[in-house]
Amino acid sequence: MKIRRLEQPKKARIEVINMIDVIFFLLVFFMVTSASMISMKGIKVNLPKASTAKATTAKFTTITITKNQKLFLDGKEMNTGKLSGALAAKLSRHPDKVVVINADRKSNYGFVIHVMNISRKAGATRFAIAADTK
Repeated sequence: MKIRRLEQPKKARIEVINMIDVIFFLLVFFMVTSASMISMKGIKVNLPKASTAKATTAKFTTITITKNQKLFLDGKEMNTGKLSGALAAKLSRHPDKVVVINADRKSNYGFVIHVMNISRKAGATRFAIAADTK
């Protein structure tokens, strides 16, 4: 004998709309927070143009020189007296680092050479000059 049910059993279903909203919110949240966590190592300067400039993937530390001879080591402002010690500390951990000179196009050429000389005394052996390819 066959027994008939009065109610048809409901099929189980997953509400996907609410889950999509939550996942989209998490995606946007992580994109925004990860973008804000990126540390900018450079200071805004007007770089000279060079059509043969190439991007580097080597480990590097950046020395930025503004047009009014302000000096920054990886975004931290300092004077020429402190540069040698701070750079020597960075190079002692990674002696193969490239020191990138990021000088404004209107900065004093003599001051740039002076900073490079201080960097050599601190132990820098590899240099690169930052240029804009545009």
